[in-house]
Order: sequence, then structure tokens, then C-alpha cells
Amino acid sequence: MVATTDDPSVEVYPALIQHLDGCIYAWSQLVSDQSMHDSRLDINSMDIEDVRNFLRRLILDRRLIVALESESIVGIATVAPDLNMLDHSGTVWNIADVWVEPSRRRQGIARHLVKASEERAMLDGATEVRLQVYASNDAASMMYGQLGYRTIIRTMRKRLDDESS
Repeated sequence: MVATTDDPSVEVYPALIQHLDGCIYAWSQLVSDQSMHDSRLDINSMDIEDVRNFLRRLILDRRLIVALESESIVGIATVAPDLNMLDHSGTVWNIADVWVEPSRRRQGIARHLVKASEERAMLDGATEVRLQVYASNDAASMMYGQLGYRTIIRTMRKRLDDESS
């Protein structure tokens, strides 16, 4: 499964083990970017060996998708079965961790990462994919909507340490 994006110099396919170091860098950028949406995320508090092992497992399972331009990773996404304890069918999968290098955004790369993730899930029998997006991430929400994703659940929060709530 190799897809060429709107830019023929960018290819999208499951990561190979030789991409691990580049994936670790991309993952750290993803966490850094997402920290603006979720204050719990801090790349400095993560154990790099835990990250390395997590990403290595995803690569070996062909569940980490990369967008490559001249052997440099310009985007990543992950895809895995939904682990809902009430549904053991394996037909629902989750797409997560979609990230594109800032200089390459709005060029169709994220769309191709999502499509490649959908194809990967279908290979293992998925009939539905789901994903989560931060409510404050308007650009991603719009893209997912254009790809046919619809809201089915809302996650709400309340800060218990905030006296103004």
C-alpha cells in the first residue's frame, strides 16, 4: 500500500523499522503541537524509551503510517483496533496521532494519511473507523468533516481545582 499525494514527491505508506528515529521526532512534534489543546501533554515528561518501544510496536504491526518526502518524514498517523470491551468484533478501528510538518500543512498530506489509515484498517476487516479531535482544532475538524466523518460523541470536562466553575 503506497499512495502518492497531490505532491508526487510525497509518498504515504506503513512505516518501516528504519523510519523509527524519524517517527520519534515526528511524535515529539505531535505532542508539542497537541499541548496547546491539552495541558496534560508534555514531551519532556515522557520517557523516550517508552515512546521508542510504543512506536516500534506500531511499526512492526504496520499500524504507523508515514508520509515521506525524499526519505524525510513529513507526516504520521496511527491506526489500531478499537478496544471497547463490549465489542469484540474487531470491525471498528481508531485513527489517531495525525500530524503533518507545519511547512507542509494544507497540501493534502493529512488527507492521504487518513485515507491510508482507513485502507490499513480495512485490510484487517474494519467496517468502521473512528477518531477524536480536540474541539479547539478547527482545521482538523473541518478536514475530517470533508472526509465524511461525523460527530457521534462529545467529551466534556470540568476542572475540579478551578473555583470559578
